[in-house]
Amino acid sequence: MATTASKKALRHGGVTVALTVLIVVAVILLNASVTSLAMRYGWFINMNPTLLYPVTDTCYDYLDEFVIPRAEKDIRIIFCDEEENIRADVTQSYVLNTAEELAARYPDTVKLEYLNVWENPKTAREYGVTASTSVVVACGEESRVCTLRDFFVFPAGNTESPSAYNGEKRFAVAMKAVVSPDAPVAYMTLNHGESTEDYALMYALTDAGYMINYLDALSFDIPEDCGLLVSYNPARDFTAVDGVSGYSEIDKLDAYLKQGGKFMYFVSADTFAAGGFTHIESYLTEWGVTFAHDTGAEGVEECFAVRDTAHSITTDGYTLLGQIPAGNAAGIMADVDGVIRVANATAIQIPEAFAASNGDYVSGTRTLTPLLRSYAGAEAWAGGRPVDRSSEGYNLVTLTTDDATNASVLVCSSTEFAIEATLQSGGYGNASFLLSALTAMGKEEIPVSLKSQPFSDDTIHIMTTAQARNITIALVAVPVCIVTVWGLIVLIRRKFA
Repeated sequence: MATTASKKALRHGGVTVALTVLIVVAVILLNASVTSLAMRYGWFINMNPTLLYPVTDTCYDYLDEFVIPRAEKDIRIIFCDEEENIRADVTQSYVLNTAEELAARYPDTVKLEYLNVWENPKTAREYGVTASTSVVVACGEESRVCTLRDFFVFPAGNTESPSAYNGEKRFAVAMKAVVSPDAPVAYMTLNHGESTEDYALMYALTDAGYMINYLDALSFDIPEDCGLLVSYNPARDFTAVDGVSGYSEIDKLDAYLKQGGKFMYFVSADTFAAGGFTHIESYLTEWGVTFAHDTGAEGVEECFAVRDTAHSITTDGYTLLGQIPAGNAAGIMADVDGVIRVANATAIQIPEAFAASNGDYVSGTRTLTPLLRSYAGAEAWAGGRPVDRSSEGYNLVTLTTDDATNASVLVCSSTEFAIEATLQSGGYGNASFLLSALTAMGKEEIPVSLKSQPFSDDTIHIMTTAQARNITIALVAVPVCIVTVWGLIVLIRRKFA
C-alpha cells in the first residue's frame, strides 16, 4: 500500500511540476511576444511629465523637396511672447521644441524670433495676431498665423485635452504656404443653403495648400483661379435654364469642368429630404453618380440611408465604418492611417452607362473609382423601413476622372465625413483619406504622409458594435469554459486516483 501511495504521490507531483513549467514557459513566451509587438508598434507609456516628439525624417524629406529650395528669403518662425514665457508653458514648449529642431536643421533658412505682442501691438496687428500664444510663420511679405490649438489634435467633444501633437505638419503646411504665395483657391459655394457644423473641412483644405474663398455661383462665374469647387451640405438644388430660372449654375459647372476643373460634392441622407435635386442629380449621372431612392406608399421618392449594425459605433447602426475597396482605390488610399467614419450616409449607385472594369467603372473617357464602401451585408432604409440589402456594400465615396479634360469629381454621401469629430480626431483616418483623394484629383505637394503623433493613451477610441459584443462574449465565456474544463479534469482524476 505504501508503494502504491508513493507512486500516486509521485505521479501527482510530476503533473504539478509539468503544469508549473508549462505556465512559466507560457508567461515567458507571452512576455516576449508583447515586448516584440511593443517595440514594433510603439506601445509605450512615457512617465515623464513632458513627452518628446522629435521632427521625423518624413517631415524633413517634405521640406527638403517642396519648401527649403523655394525660400528666396529667410523663413521666420515668430513666437508672440518672451522666450522664457514660452519655455515655462508646457503646451507651448512642445511647439518651441519643434521650431528649434527645424532651425537647427536649416540654420541658413529658418530663423526663430520672439515678439512681445503687448509691447508691440502695431506689429501684432500687421500679422493679424490676436493672442500671445499664436505663432507666425513668415517669408518676405507672406505670413501665416497659427493658433496654439492648430498644433494639437483634440478628441470629439473635448476642446481642453488634446489627444495628439500635430506640430511638424502644421509648421510644414505654413512654411509651404509662405514660400508658395500663388496657392490655388478652393471656393466654397454658399447660395444653396450650405451649412457647416465647424471649420474642419476648410482647415483640411488649408493643410492641402489651398486658400479659401466663397462663391455665389448664381450671381458670378467660377473664377479662373479656382483650383477646387466645393459644395458642402446644400439644402437646395443647383439652378438650370428651365421655365423657372434663366440662370444656369449647371452650365457654369459644366464649363468649369470642361476646362479641367475639380469639384467636390458632400451630401447625406438628409440632404435629399429637403427637396428635389433634379438638376445636380441629372448632371452627376454623366459622371457616373446617382443617388439611390425608393418610392414610398404615397409615391414619394425617399432617399436611401445606409445602416450597418455589425460595423457601427452607435447602437442605431447609422454611424458606421467604411472600407476601402481593393484595386485602384487601395493604391490611391495607401497612405490612409486609421478607419474611416461616416454617418447618416446615403448610397451612391453607378448608372448602366458605366461598365465595370477591374473594380472601376468606365464610360468613354471617364473612369469612376469607388473609394469607400460600406461592409457587405449593410442595409438601406427609406421612410423608416428597410428597402434593400447589399451583398458587396454600398458606395459611400466615389471619384470620377476624365482623361480628355483632366477634370475630376468627388462625391461623398456623408456630410459627417468632414466634421471636426472625424477630421480632427486622431482615431480616424478621414483627414488622410481626404488629402489622398485631393492628391488623386491632381493636387500636388500635399503632406499626406505627415501624421499627428498621439499622446500616451490607454483608452479604446474605436470599437464597433460587433467587436464590443464579441469581446463581451469572450470575457464572459472563456473564463467559464476554462474553469469548467479544469474542474472536470480534477473530478475525473480524483475519481479514478
